[in-house]
Amino acid sequence: MAGDDLVVKDKLILVVGLARSGCAAGALLRRHGARVIGIDDASEEQVAARWQREDLTERAQVAFDEVISGGDWARLEDYDIAAVVLSPGVPTEHAALRAAVGQAPVWGELEWGARFCGATIVAVTGTNGKSTTTELTAHLLREAGHSAEALGNVGRPLCDRADELSTDAIAVVEVSSFQLETVATFRPTVGVVLNLAPDHLDRYPDLAAYYAAKRRLVDCLPPEGSYVTWTGCHEARAWRPQGPRLLFGDRAAGAQVYLAEEGLWIADGDEPRLVIPQSELPLRSPPNLINATAAVATCLPLVSDPDALAAGLRSFGGLAHRHQAIGSIDGVLFVNDSKATNVHAVCAGLDGYPGEVVLIAGGSGKGEDYTPLREVLQAVRAVVVIGAEGPAIGAALADAVPVESAEDLSAAVARAHALARPDATVLLSPACASFDMFSSYRERGECFAAAARALGAKDTSSEEPAEERS
Repeated sequence: MAGDDLVVKDKLILVVGLARSGCAAGALLRRHGARVIGIDDASEEQVAARWQREDLTERAQVAFDEVISGGDWARLEDYDIAAVVLSPGVPTEHAALRAAVGQAPVWGELEWGARFCGATIVAVTGTNGKSTTTELTAHLLREAGHSAEALGNVGRPLCDRADELSTDAIAVVEVSSFQLETVATFRPTVGVVLNLAPDHLDRYPDLAAYYAAKRRLVDCLPPEGSYVTWTGCHEARAWRPQGPRLLFGDRAAGAQVYLAEEGLWIADGDEPRLVIPQSELPLRSPPNLINATAAVATCLPLVSDPDALAAGLRSFGGLAHRHQAIGSIDGVLFVNDSKATNVHAVCAGLDGYPGEVVLIAGGSGKGEDYTPLREVLQAVRAVVVIGAEGPAIGAALADAVPVESAEDLSAAVARAHALARPDATVLLSPACASFDMFSSYRERGECFAAAARALGAKDTSSEEPAEERS
Protein backbone atom coordinates (compact mmCIF):
# COMPACT_ATOMS: atom_id res chain seq x y z
CA MET A 1 0.00 0.00 0.00
CA ALA A 2 1.53 3.31 -1.05
CA GLY A 3 1.62 6.40 1.12
CA ASP A 4 -1.32 8.08 -0.67
CA ASP A 5 -3.55 5.30 0.63
CA LEU A 6 -2.41 5.64 4.23
CA VAL A 7 -3.75 8.65 6.10
CA VAL A 8 -1.65 9.56 9.10
CA LYS A 9 -1.95 13.35 8.94
CA ASP A 10 -2.85 14.79 12.35
CA LYS A 11 -2.89 11.29 13.90
CA LEU A 12 -1.00 10.63 17.14
CA ILE A 13 1.38 7.71 16.66
CA LEU A 14 3.55 6.16 19.35
CA VAL A 15 7.02 4.83 18.55
CA VAL A 16 8.27 2.26 21.08
CA GLY A 17 12.04 1.85 21.11
CA LEU A 18 14.16 4.80 20.06
CA ALA A 19 17.07 3.30 18.16
CA ARG A 20 17.69 3.27 14.40
CA SER A 21 14.35 1.73 13.35
CA GLY A 22 12.32 3.91 15.69
CA CYS A 23 13.99 7.11 14.51
CA ALA A 24 13.48 6.16 10.85
CA ALA A 25 9.79 5.39 11.36
CA GLY A 26 9.19 8.55 13.38
CA ALA A 27 10.81 10.73 10.72
CA LEU A 28 8.75 9.07 7.96
CA LEU A 29 5.48 9.55 9.81
CA ARG A 30 6.20 13.16 10.66
CA ARG A 31 6.99 13.84 6.99
CA HIS A 32 3.41 12.77 6.30
CA GLY A 33 1.85 14.96 8.95
CA ALA A 34 1.58 12.65 11.94
CA ARG A 35 2.31 13.73 15.49
CA VAL A 36 4.87 11.29 16.85
CA ILE A 37 5.68 10.48 20.45
CA GLY A 38 8.64 8.24 21.21
CA ILE A 39 9.02 6.14 24.35
CA ASP A 40 11.93 4.05 25.57
CA ASP A 41 12.64 2.14 28.79
CA ALA A 42 16.16 3.58 28.87
CA SER A 43 16.87 6.81 30.72
CA GLU A 44 17.15 10.15 28.96
CA GLU A 45 20.94 10.00 29.30
CA GLN A 46 21.09 6.45 27.92
CA VAL A 47 18.88 7.34 24.94
CA ALA A 48 21.02 10.40 24.16
CA ALA A 49 24.20 8.31 24.40
CA ARG A 50 22.73 5.70 22.06
CA TRP A 51 21.82 8.36 19.50
CA GLN A 52 25.31 9.82 19.66
CA ARG A 53 26.98 6.41 19.43
CA GLU A 54 24.90 5.39 16.41
CA ASP A 55 25.04 8.82 14.74
CA LEU A 56 21.29 9.31 15.17
CA THR A 57 21.16 12.59 17.07
CA GLU A 58 20.29 14.70 14.03
CA ARG A 59 17.73 12.18 12.78
CA ALA A 60 16.08 11.94 16.21
CA GLN A 61 15.56 15.70 16.27
CA VAL A 62 13.19 15.47 13.29
CA ALA A 63 11.65 12.11 14.24
CA PHE A 64 9.68 12.97 17.38
CA ASP A 65 7.42 15.71 18.67
CA GLU A 66 7.98 14.43 22.18
CA VAL A 67 10.20 11.82 23.83
CA ILE A 68 9.30 9.91 26.99
CA SER A 69 12.29 8.15 28.53
CA GLY A 70 12.73 5.94 31.52
CA GLY A 71 9.68 3.82 30.65
CA ASP A 72 7.21 6.37 32.05
CA TRP A 73 4.23 4.65 30.46
CA ALA A 74 1.76 6.34 32.81
CA ARG A 75 2.25 9.58 30.88
CA LEU A 76 0.49 8.02 27.90
CA GLU A 77 -2.84 7.83 29.72
CA ASP A 78 -3.79 11.31 28.53
CA TYR A 79 -3.09 10.60 24.86
CA ASP A 80 -5.44 9.28 22.18
CA ILE A 81 -3.00 6.98 20.37
CA ALA A 82 -4.07 6.03 16.85
CA ALA A 83 -1.34 3.49 16.11
CA VAL A 84 1.97 2.15 17.38
CA VAL A 85 5.36 1.53 15.79
CA LEU A 86 7.13 -1.28 17.64
CA SER A 87 10.89 -1.41 17.16
CA PRO A 88 12.25 -4.92 16.50
CA GLY A 89 14.26 -4.98 19.73
CA VAL A 90 11.06 -4.60 21.80
CA PRO A 91 9.15 -7.86 22.40
CA THR A 92 5.49 -7.84 21.37
CA GLU A 93 4.61 -9.02 24.89
CA HIS A 94 6.22 -5.99 26.56
CA ALA A 95 4.53 -5.78 29.95
CA ALA A 96 3.32 -2.18 29.64
CA LEU A 97 2.57 -2.00 25.93
CA ARG A 98 -1.00 -3.24 25.54
CA ALA A 99 -2.19 -1.61 28.76
CA ALA A 100 -0.88 1.74 27.53
CA VAL A 101 -2.16 1.68 23.95
CA GLY A 102 -5.46 -0.19 24.29
CA GLN A 103 -6.80 -1.36 20.93
CA ALA A 104 -4.49 0.73 18.76
CA PRO A 105 -2.85 -1.39 16.02
CA VAL A 106 0.77 -2.34 16.76
CA TRP A 107 2.97 -2.62 13.69
CA GLY A 108 6.72 -2.71 13.22
CA GLU A 109 8.93 -0.35 11.25
CA LEU A 110 8.99 -2.84 8.35
CA GLU A 111 5.21 -2.74 8.03
CA TRP A 112 5.12 1.06 8.13
CA GLY A 113 7.88 1.31 5.57
CA ALA A 114 6.13 -1.10 3.21
CA ARG A 115 2.89 0.88 3.49
CA PHE A 116 4.62 4.00 2.22
CA CYS A 117 6.73 2.22 -0.40
CA GLY A 118 5.69 2.15 -4.05
CA ALA A 119 8.77 0.21 -5.16
CA THR A 120 9.00 -3.54 -5.69
CA ILE A 121 10.11 -5.20 -2.46
CA VAL A 122 12.39 -8.22 -2.18
CA ALA A 123 12.57 -9.53 1.40
CA VAL A 124 15.50 -11.65 2.60
CA THR A 125 15.49 -13.55 5.88
CA GLY A 126 17.16 -16.61 7.39
CA THR A 127 19.48 -17.35 10.27
CA ASN A 128 22.77 -16.61 8.51
CA GLY A 129 23.94 -14.91 5.33
CA LYS A 130 21.14 -12.31 5.21
CA SER A 131 23.27 -9.17 4.97
CA THR A 132 25.66 -10.50 2.34
CA THR A 133 22.83 -11.91 0.23
CA THR A 134 20.82 -8.69 0.54
CA GLU A 135 23.74 -6.51 -0.53
CA LEU A 136 24.78 -8.92 -3.29
CA THR A 137 21.23 -9.13 -4.66
CA ALA A 138 20.92 -5.34 -4.81
CA HIS A 139 24.35 -5.17 -6.47
CA LEU A 140 23.38 -7.77 -9.09
CA LEU A 141 20.12 -5.98 -9.85
CA ARG A 142 21.95 -2.68 -10.35
CA GLU A 143 24.47 -4.35 -12.66
CA ALA A 144 21.52 -5.77 -14.61
CA GLY A 145 20.14 -2.26 -15.14
CA HIS A 146 17.65 -1.84 -12.30
CA SER A 147 17.47 0.91 -9.71
CA ALA A 148 17.96 -1.15 -6.55
CA GLU A 149 18.88 -0.43 -2.94
CA ALA A 150 19.82 -2.67 -0.02
CA LEU A 151 17.79 -1.68 3.04
CA GLY A 152 16.56 -3.07 6.34
CA ASN A 153 18.90 -4.72 8.81
CA VAL A 154 21.92 -4.06 6.60
CA GLY A 155 22.03 -0.63 8.27
CA ARG A 156 19.41 1.60 6.68
CA PRO A 157 15.76 0.94 7.67
CA LEU A 158 13.15 0.75 4.93
CA CYS A 159 11.39 3.78 6.46
CA ASP A 160 14.44 5.90 5.65
CA ARG A 161 13.81 5.54 1.92
CA ALA A 162 10.28 4.14 1.55
CA ASP A 163 8.50 7.27 0.30
CA GLU A 164 11.44 8.39 -1.86
CA LEU A 165 11.78 5.27 -4.02
CA SER A 166 10.22 5.36 -7.48
CA THR A 167 7.69 2.77 -8.58
CA ASP A 168 10.23 1.21 -10.92
CA ALA A 169 12.84 0.82 -8.17
CA ILE A 170 13.55 -2.36 -6.21
CA ALA A 171 14.05 -2.34 -2.44
CA VAL A 172 16.02 -5.41 -1.33
CA VAL A 173 15.25 -5.57 2.38
CA GLU A 174 16.94 -7.71 5.01
CA VAL A 175 14.25 -8.67 7.51
CA SER A 176 14.53 -10.37 10.87
CA SER A 177 12.19 -12.70 12.70
CA PHE A 178 11.52 -9.84 15.14
CA GLN A 179 10.30 -7.62 12.30
CA LEU A 180 8.14 -10.36 10.81
CA GLU A 181 6.26 -10.62 14.10
CA THR A 182 4.72 -7.19 13.53
CA VAL A 183 3.65 -7.10 9.87
CA ALA A 184 0.07 -7.02 8.61
CA THR A 185 -0.18 -5.96 4.94
CA PHE A 186 3.48 -6.54 4.02
CA ARG A 187 3.51 -8.16 0.56
CA PRO A 188 6.95 -8.57 -1.02
CA THR A 189 7.26 -9.60 -4.65
CA VAL A 190 10.06 -12.04 -3.78
CA GLY A 191 10.55 -13.63 -0.37
CA VAL A 192 13.79 -15.44 0.51
CA VAL A 193 14.44 -17.82 3.41
CA LEU A 194 18.13 -18.63 3.23
CA ASN A 195 18.43 -21.18 6.04
CA LEU A 196 17.17 -21.96 9.53
CA ALA A 197 19.20 -22.87 12.61
CA PRO A 198 18.91 -22.28 16.36
CA ASP A 199 19.16 -18.59 17.18
CA HIS A 200 17.57 -15.97 19.44
CA LEU A 201 16.51 -18.61 21.93
CA ASP A 202 16.93 -15.93 24.58
CA ARG A 203 13.84 -14.28 23.06
CA TYR A 204 11.74 -17.19 21.80
CA PRO A 205 10.39 -19.93 24.07
CA ASP A 206 11.60 -22.67 21.73
CA LEU A 207 12.94 -23.34 18.26
CA ALA A 208 9.46 -23.88 16.83
CA ALA A 209 8.45 -20.34 17.81
CA TYR A 210 11.55 -18.90 16.12
CA TYR A 211 10.89 -20.86 12.93
CA ALA A 212 7.23 -19.84 13.00
CA ALA A 213 8.26 -16.18 13.02
CA LYS A 214 10.44 -16.79 9.96
CA ARG A 215 7.61 -18.62 8.20
CA ARG A 216 5.50 -15.47 8.33
CA LEU A 217 7.48 -14.23 5.33
CA VAL A 218 6.12 -17.09 3.21
CA ASP A 219 2.60 -16.36 4.44
CA CYS A 220 3.05 -12.71 3.37
CA LEU A 221 3.79 -13.55 -0.26
CA PRO A 222 0.93 -12.78 -2.68
CA PRO A 223 -0.24 -15.45 -5.17
CA GLU A 224 2.08 -14.05 -7.84
CA GLY A 225 5.00 -13.70 -5.42
CA SER A 226 8.07 -15.91 -5.71
CA TYR A 227 9.48 -17.92 -2.80
CA VAL A 228 13.22 -18.62 -2.82
CA THR A 229 14.88 -21.06 -0.43
CA TRP A 230 17.76 -23.52 -0.03
CA THR A 231 17.53 -27.22 -0.75
CA GLY A 232 19.66 -27.86 2.35
CA CYS A 233 17.05 -26.38 4.68
CA HIS A 234 14.42 -29.10 4.97
CA GLU A 235 12.15 -27.02 7.20
CA ALA A 236 11.96 -24.02 4.85
CA ARG A 237 11.81 -26.23 1.76
CA ALA A 238 8.67 -27.87 3.15
CA TRP A 239 6.84 -24.54 3.40
CA ARG A 240 4.45 -24.08 0.51
CA PRO A 241 3.78 -20.62 -0.88
CA GLN A 242 0.76 -19.63 -2.93
CA GLY A 243 2.93 -18.83 -5.93
CA PRO A 244 6.08 -20.14 -7.64
CA ARG A 245 9.05 -21.51 -5.73
CA LEU A 246 12.71 -21.25 -6.70
CA LEU A 247 15.35 -23.43 -5.06
CA PHE A 248 19.09 -22.93 -4.84
CA GLY A 249 21.65 -25.47 -3.64
CA ASP A 250 21.67 -29.10 -4.71
CA ARG A 251 20.71 -29.83 -8.32
CA ALA A 252 19.73 -33.39 -7.42
CA ALA A 253 17.22 -31.96 -4.91
CA GLY A 254 15.58 -29.76 -7.54
CA ALA A 255 17.61 -26.56 -7.34
CA GLN A 256 17.24 -24.19 -10.27
CA VAL A 257 20.48 -22.42 -9.29
CA TYR A 258 23.38 -24.62 -8.24
CA LEU A 259 27.13 -25.20 -8.19
CA ALA A 260 28.65 -27.91 -10.34
CA GLU A 261 31.82 -28.55 -12.36
CA GLU A 262 33.51 -25.52 -10.79
CA GLY A 263 30.78 -23.17 -11.97
CA LEU A 264 27.51 -21.50 -10.96
CA TRP A 265 24.67 -22.74 -13.14
CA ILE A 266 21.00 -22.05 -13.84
CA ALA A 267 18.77 -24.97 -14.80
CA ASP A 268 17.15 -23.91 -18.08
CA GLY A 269 15.10 -26.74 -19.46
CA ASP A 270 17.27 -29.52 -20.84
CA GLU A 271 20.22 -27.16 -21.34
CA PRO A 272 21.69 -25.74 -18.09
CA ARG A 273 23.29 -22.31 -18.46
CA LEU A 274 26.67 -21.49 -16.99
CA VAL A 275 26.45 -18.10 -15.30
CA ILE A 276 30.06 -17.83 -14.13
CA PRO A 277 33.02 -20.11 -13.36
CA GLN A 278 33.75 -20.30 -9.64
CA SER A 279 37.31 -19.16 -10.33
CA GLU A 280 35.93 -15.74 -11.39
CA LEU A 281 34.07 -15.16 -8.12
CA PRO A 282 35.95 -12.83 -5.74
CA LEU A 283 34.52 -14.66 -2.70
CA ARG A 284 34.76 -18.44 -2.72
CA SER A 285 34.33 -19.58 0.87
CA PRO A 286 31.55 -22.17 1.29
CA PRO A 287 29.12 -19.64 2.84
CA ASN A 288 29.78 -17.09 0.11
CA LEU A 289 29.26 -19.63 -2.67
CA ILE A 290 25.86 -20.43 -1.18
CA ASN A 291 25.14 -16.71 -0.87
CA ALA A 292 25.95 -16.27 -4.56
CA THR A 293 23.53 -19.00 -5.62
CA ALA A 294 20.88 -17.51 -3.33
CA ALA A 295 21.30 -14.03 -4.82
CA VAL A 296 21.11 -15.31 -8.38
CA ALA A 297 17.95 -17.29 -7.59
CA THR A 298 16.45 -14.17 -5.98
CA CYS A 299 17.14 -12.11 -9.08
CA LEU A 300 15.64 -14.56 -11.59
CA PRO A 301 12.00 -13.38 -11.21
CA LEU A 302 13.19 -9.80 -11.86
CA VAL A 303 15.95 -10.12 -14.49
CA SER A 304 15.11 -11.14 -18.04
CA ASP A 305 18.69 -11.98 -19.04
CA PRO A 306 20.55 -14.08 -16.43
CA ASP A 307 23.83 -13.46 -18.28
CA ALA A 308 23.61 -9.86 -17.01
CA LEU A 309 24.24 -11.17 -13.48
CA ALA A 310 27.76 -12.40 -14.19
CA ALA A 311 29.34 -8.94 -14.16
CA GLY A 312 27.82 -8.24 -10.76
CA LEU A 313 29.12 -11.50 -9.35
CA ARG A 314 32.63 -10.65 -10.54
CA SER A 315 32.63 -7.18 -8.99
CA PHE A 316 31.12 -7.83 -5.55
CA GLY A 317 33.76 -7.51 -2.84
CA GLY A 318 31.86 -8.70 0.23
CA LEU A 319 30.98 -6.99 3.52
CA ALA A 320 32.91 -5.97 6.59
CA HIS A 321 32.88 -8.36 9.58
CA ARG A 322 31.93 -11.33 7.38
CA HIS A 323 35.03 -13.41 6.59
CA GLN A 324 36.88 -10.12 6.10
CA ALA A 325 40.66 -10.34 5.65
CA ILE A 326 42.32 -7.79 7.95
CA GLY A 327 46.03 -8.37 7.40
CA SER A 328 48.84 -10.86 7.80
CA ILE A 329 52.04 -11.28 9.82
CA ASP A 330 54.69 -13.64 8.45
CA GLY A 331 52.07 -15.66 6.61
CA VAL A 332 49.49 -15.74 9.44
CA LEU A 333 46.25 -14.22 8.13
CA PHE A 334 43.77 -12.47 10.46
CA VAL A 335 40.12 -12.85 9.41
CA ASN A 336 37.23 -10.97 11.00
CA ASP A 337 33.96 -12.92 11.05
CA SER A 338 32.44 -11.01 13.97
CA LYS A 339 28.98 -11.26 12.37
CA ALA A 340 29.00 -15.02 13.07
CA THR A 341 26.86 -14.61 16.18
CA ASN A 342 25.48 -18.16 16.38
CA VAL A 343 26.75 -21.71 16.17
CA HIS A 344 25.31 -22.38 12.72
CA ALA A 345 27.23 -19.45 11.22
CA VAL A 346 30.52 -20.67 12.69
CA CYS A 347 29.90 -24.22 11.49
CA ALA A 348 29.11 -22.99 7.97
CA GLY A 349 32.32 -20.97 7.88
CA LEU A 350 34.59 -23.72 9.24
CA ASP A 351 33.15 -26.68 7.36
CA GLY A 352 35.68 -27.64 4.70
CA TYR A 353 38.17 -24.92 5.65
CA PRO A 354 41.30 -25.80 3.65
CA GLY A 355 43.94 -24.27 5.94
CA GLU A 356 44.87 -24.44 9.60
CA VAL A 357 42.86 -22.21 11.95
CA VAL A 358 43.24 -20.77 15.42
CA LEU A 359 39.69 -19.86 16.38
CA ILE A 360 38.61 -17.06 18.72
CA ALA A 361 35.09 -17.60 20.07
CA GLY A 362 32.85 -16.37 22.86
CA GLY A 363 30.65 -13.47 23.90
CA SER A 364 27.16 -13.15 25.31
CA GLY A 365 24.87 -16.15 25.00
CA LYS A 366 21.69 -16.80 23.04
CA GLY A 367 20.78 -20.05 24.77
CA GLU A 368 22.53 -22.25 22.22
CA ASP A 369 24.23 -25.62 22.48
CA TYR A 370 27.90 -25.38 21.45
CA THR A 371 28.54 -29.09 20.90
CA PRO A 372 27.81 -28.91 17.11
CA LEU A 373 31.08 -27.00 16.81
CA ARG A 374 32.89 -30.28 17.52
CA GLU A 375 31.85 -31.54 14.08
CA VAL A 376 33.74 -28.82 12.15
CA LEU A 377 37.07 -28.68 13.98
CA GLN A 378 39.11 -30.58 11.39
CA ALA A 379 41.15 -27.49 10.49
CA VAL A 380 41.22 -25.99 13.99
CA ARG A 381 44.59 -26.16 15.76
CA ALA A 382 43.40 -24.40 18.94
CA VAL A 383 40.55 -22.30 20.30
CA VAL A 384 40.91 -19.16 22.41
CA VAL A 385 37.69 -18.34 24.27
CA ILE A 386 36.54 -14.99 25.63
CA GLY A 387 33.57 -13.38 27.34
CA ALA A 388 30.61 -14.64 29.30
CA GLU A 389 30.18 -17.79 27.18
CA GLY A 390 33.88 -18.60 27.01
CA PRO A 391 33.72 -21.22 29.78
CA ALA A 392 30.70 -22.94 28.19
CA ILE A 393 32.36 -23.10 24.77
CA GLY A 394 35.56 -24.33 26.37
CA ALA A 395 33.70 -27.07 28.20
CA ALA A 396 31.96 -28.17 25.00
CA LEU A 397 35.25 -28.43 23.08
CA ALA A 398 37.76 -29.32 25.80
CA ASP A 399 38.48 -32.91 24.81
CA ALA A 400 38.30 -32.24 21.06
CA VAL A 401 40.86 -29.46 20.60
CA PRO A 402 43.24 -27.46 22.81
CA VAL A 403 41.34 -24.60 24.46
CA GLU A 404 42.74 -21.53 26.19
CA SER A 405 40.98 -18.50 27.66
CA ALA A 406 41.82 -14.80 27.44
CA GLU A 407 40.60 -11.90 29.53
CA ASP A 408 39.63 -9.75 26.55
CA LEU A 409 39.67 -9.75 22.77
CA SER A 410 43.02 -7.99 22.40
CA ALA A 411 44.67 -10.60 24.62
CA ALA A 412 42.92 -13.35 22.64
CA VAL A 413 44.31 -12.00 19.36
CA ALA A 414 47.83 -11.93 20.77
CA ARG A 415 47.52 -15.47 22.14
CA ALA A 416 45.99 -16.81 18.93
CA HIS A 417 48.86 -15.31 16.96
CA ALA A 418 51.35 -17.02 19.25
CA LEU A 419 49.60 -20.35 18.68
CA ALA A 420 49.34 -19.99 14.90
CA ARG A 421 51.92 -21.52 12.58
CA PRO A 422 52.90 -19.91 9.25
CA ASP A 423 50.12 -20.06 6.63
CA ALA A 424 47.48 -20.47 9.35
CA THR A 425 44.49 -18.20 9.90
CA VAL A 426 43.53 -16.48 13.13
CA LEU A 427 39.76 -16.41 12.79
CA LEU A 428 37.38 -14.40 14.96
CA SER A 429 34.10 -16.30 14.61
CA PRO A 430 32.44 -15.92 18.01
CA ALA A 431 29.24 -18.03 17.87
CA CYS A 432 27.83 -15.45 20.31
CA ALA A 433 26.41 -11.97 20.50
CA SER A 434 28.75 -9.17 21.51
CA PHE A 435 26.87 -7.40 24.28
CA ASP A 436 28.88 -8.66 27.24
CA MET A 437 31.95 -6.76 26.03
CA PHE A 438 30.91 -4.54 23.10
CA SER A 439 28.01 -2.44 21.88
CA SER A 440 27.69 -4.41 18.63
CA TYR A 441 29.35 -7.05 16.46
CA ARG A 442 30.77 -4.13 14.45
CA GLU A 443 32.62 -2.74 17.46
CA ARG A 444 33.88 -6.23 18.26
CA GLY A 445 35.17 -6.66 14.70
CA GLU A 446 36.87 -3.28 14.79
CA CYS A 447 38.57 -4.20 18.07
CA PHE A 448 39.81 -7.44 16.50
CA ALA A 449 41.17 -5.55 13.49
CA ALA A 450 42.87 -2.96 15.72
CA ALA A 451 44.48 -5.69 17.82
CA ALA A 452 45.76 -7.49 14.71
CA ARG A 453 47.23 -4.27 13.34
CA ALA A 454 48.81 -3.46 16.69
CA LEU A 455 50.68 -6.76 16.40
CA GLY A 456 51.95 -5.69 12.98
CA ALA A 457 49.38 -7.15 10.57
CA LYS A 458 49.78 -5.63 7.13
CA ASP A 459 46.77 -4.79 4.99
CA THR A 460 45.56 -7.58 2.71
CA SER A 461 42.54 -5.82 1.23
CA SER A 462 43.38 -7.23 -2.20
CA GLU A 463 43.98 -10.75 -0.86
CA GLU A 464 41.31 -13.36 -0.32
CA PRO A 465 40.99 -14.85 3.16
CA ALA A 466 42.43 -18.33 3.48
CA GLU A 467 39.05 -20.00 3.26
CA GLU A 468 38.38 -18.16 0.00
CA ARG A 469 41.56 -19.12 -1.80
CA SER A 470 41.15 -21.70 -4.51
